Amino acid sequence: MKDNLRRDRDGLSVLQSIAIFLVVVLSLIVLVTVLSNLWPRFTGALANYSTNETVFGPTVKSLTPILVGLCVLLVILAIVFLNGIFNGNDE
Repeated sequence: MKDNLRRDRDGLSVLQSIAIFLVVVLSLIVLVTVLSNLWPRFTGALANYSTNETVFGPTVKSLTPILVGLCVLLVILAIVFLNGIFNGNDE
């Protein structure tokens, strides 16, 4: 029985899934912490830019937070769903 458990390779995928989940959760915690600390400075700079620049300022001020959120979402989806591609697995 011990030899069968030592040669069991199916358990590695469960361990890998747990590790991926922990990495995603920890990276989300770090990302939220960093964004929450930098967001007031970022929006203040955008407000200053929009008052100084009359042509593109309001557009940049409204589109930039949407693009930041979209980039964060794409990074999370890449980590979760493309992990097999990053590791070279064909599963």
